[in-house]
Amino acid sequence: MRIAVEDLGASKLADSFGVDKYPAVFVDDALVARPEDFYEWGGPATGRYLPWKELANRRRFQADLQQMIDIRLAGGTVASLPASAKTATDTAKKRLPDVELAGLDGKAFRFSALRGRPVVIEFWAPWCPHCLTTLAWLKKLDGVAIVPIAIESQREDVERAVGKLAIPGRVVMGSNDVRQAFGGPPAIPTLLIADRNGTIVRVFYGAPPTLHAEIERELAKLAR
Repeated sequence: MRIAVEDLGASKLADSFGVDKYPAVFVDDALVARPEDFYEWGGPATGRYLPWKELANRRRFQADLQQMIDIRLAGGTVASLPASAKTATDTAKKRLPDVELAGLDGKAFRFSALRGRPVVIEFWAPWCPHCLTTLAWLKKLDGVAIVPIAIESQREDVERAVGKLAIPGRVVMGSNDVRQAFGGPPAIPTLLIADRNGTIVRVFYGAPPTLHAEIERELAKLAR
C-alpha cells in the first residue's frame, strides 16, 4: 500500500470529483470522505464525522477508512463485501438484502420484486460528478432494473438532479437501514450488479476509466 498526500489544487483526482476544499480522503479512485464530513465549511453541519473533536467520530472515520482499505487489499470483489451483505442460509454467495426501499414517489418495494432481470444499484450523491455521469449513461441499458440509492444528500438536491438529468430507474433516498443492509457502503460511488436471482456478481468502487465498459461486459455475461 502506498500513501500519497497532495496539495489542494494539485490533485487531478480531487478535481474530477469537484472537491475544492480540504481534506478529502480517497482509496485508489474511491472517495471515502470529503471536506464536509469533517467541517461545516459554511453549510449545514450534516457531515458523517461531525463534531470532529469527539473521539467517537474520529474512530468512526478510522473504521470506515480501514474497511475500504481492507476491501481494496482483498481485490474489491464480491467476496470482499462486508459480512452483513450475506444471507443467513447462504454464506457462499451474497444476495441483495431483503430490505424495504421507498422511491422518491413514495412507493415502497423490495429487491425481490425485481427478480427475473439483472439489477444495477449505484450508491451516489448529486455532488459527485462521476456518479451523475454513470447514471446518465445507464439510460442506454435495456432489460435491466436500475436502482440509484442517494446517500449523504439532501432530498431537494436529489430531486433536482433527477429532474435535470432524467436519472433512470427507481431512485431511492438511502436511509441508514438501507446503507447498513449493504454493509456501508464505504465509498462514493459504489455500484453493484446482481443477476436475475438477486445474487451480487460484481461490485465497483470509485470511477475507473473502464467502468462503463466493464459494466457492459458483466451484463453481457448475464444475458447468455
